Amino acid sequence: MRTVFAALALVARYRPSPKEATMRRTFGFVTVFAVLATVTIAWRTYTPDTSSMLQGAWVVMSWEVEGEMIPDPQPALIVFTGTHYSMMYVNQAEPRDRYAGEEMTDSERVGAYRTLTANSGRYEVSGNELTTRAFVAKDPNYMGDWPENAGTYTFRMEGETLHLTWPSDWGPGARKGTFRKVEGEAAPWAN
Repeated sequence: MRTVFAALALVARYRPSPKEATMRRTFGFVTVFAVLATVTIAWRTYTPDTSSMLQGAWVVMSWEVEGEMIPDPQPALIVFTGTHYSMMYVNQAEPRDRYAGEEMTDSERVGAYRTLTANSGRYEVSGNELTTRAFVAKDPNYMGDWPENAGTYTFRMEGETLHLTWPSDWGPGARKGTFRKVEGEAAPWAN
C-alpha cells in the first residue's frame, strides 16, 4: 500500500518539460481540429444539396392564389439546370382564348400577353430560398432591370414534389404552386 501512495505522490509532483508540454498542446489542437473536420464533412455529406434536387423539369399540379385552391390548373412548366432556370405558366384559372382568324387582333394580342408569364435566367439557392434573376422575360421592364430584378421564392421539397411560394411583393395576391418532376415523361401534363 505504501508503494501505491509513493507512486501517486510522484505522479502528482510530475511536471512535464516545456518541450513535452508543447507537444501535448499541439496534439490536443490537432485532435480537436480532426474531430471538427470529421463532423463538418459528415454534416456536408448528410445535408442534401437542394440546388441539385431542383434540377429537372417540373409541371404544375395545383395552384393556390390568395388562399383559394385551383384544383385543375392551366399548364405551367419550370426547368432548372445546375445554374439556370426557365419558367412559363398560364396565370389564370381558365384556358387561354384562342384567336379566331389567321392573324391575331390587337385585342387578342393583349389577352394572350396578359395570361402568360415567361422568364428565364440564373438562379441561386440558400436554405429554403430560391432567388431568380431573369435576363429574358415576356415583360420588357422586368427584363430591362437585369441583374437587379431578383425575385426570392420560398420552397420545400417532398421527394419528387416541389412546393413553391412566389414573392409577396409580386402582383396582386399571394401565389403558391405545387409541382411534380416529369423528367423523361412523354406527356408530362397528364396526371
